[in-house]
Parts: sequence; structure tokens; C-alpha cells
Amino acid sequence: MRASSVLAGILLLAVLIGRTTQPVGASVARATPVTFHTTADPKGDPINGRKVFLRENCYGCHGGRAGGGMCLNLRDNRPGQGDVEDAVLNGRPKGMPSFRGRVTLQEIADLAAYFDTMRSPQEPAFTHWWEPGTPTQ
Repeated sequence: MRASSVLAGILLLAVLIGRTTQPVGASVARATPVTFHTTADPKGDPINGRKVFLRENCYGCHGGRAGGGMCLNLRDNRPGQGDVEDAVLNGRPKGMPSFRGRVTLQEIADLAAYFDTMRSPQEPAFTHWWEPGTPTQ
């Protein structure tokens, strides 16, 4: 009896952790794509973009090098900066939560710059985002 209670508790915890800020199947109102209207550098910094990708656990769904997992492959289908901003700020109805308030517009530009470097010699490939002076290769 005790083992089944523990198992039920673990299952409940797993379900609660897996929830997003939007209920599955909820319709999300979409406005026209968001454009940059701040002082954010539209080119961004790919090294910082890789750090944001790792810090925000994007790899959990998109894979360690953004090659896909249970979500989109961003290495082969690199999104543009407007698409990155829209997805990050508004989330996606099939499971991606909004990261509004967690990342800045500059960090979104950095993410887009990181995606632009994929499959090129400039692609940052480090795994320890928290270490200062992280090498790019």
C-alpha cells in the first residue's frame, strides 16, 4: 500500500512539473509578428545566444545542439529574428511556454544570432553557460 502511495505521488509530481503556463489545446491569440522597436542590437551575439539557449533549458525540448528532440529542429530550419521573438514572447499552442519576463529583447536577438551560426564554423558549441570566458568551440 505504501509503495503505491509513493508511486502515485511521484506520478502527480511529474504531471505538475510537465504543465506549461498555457493549458494544452488553449487557443492563443496571435497578432502580427512582433518587430524590434527597442535599442536591442538586431544582429545579436551568438555566444550569448548559446548561453541563453542553455540557461533557459531550450535544449530539453530542442536538443543539445538544437537539432530537434520532441520539438522543432532549429539547425536545419533556422527561424528568423521576428519568428524567434514571437515564439519566445508568446509561446506556441502545442507546448512551448512563453518566456516573456525571463529574457530580454537583446537576449532574443542573441538567440536569433546563435541560430544563424548553426552549421557554420562560427557556431558556439560550449556546454557550460555559467563559466566566464566560455570558449566558442
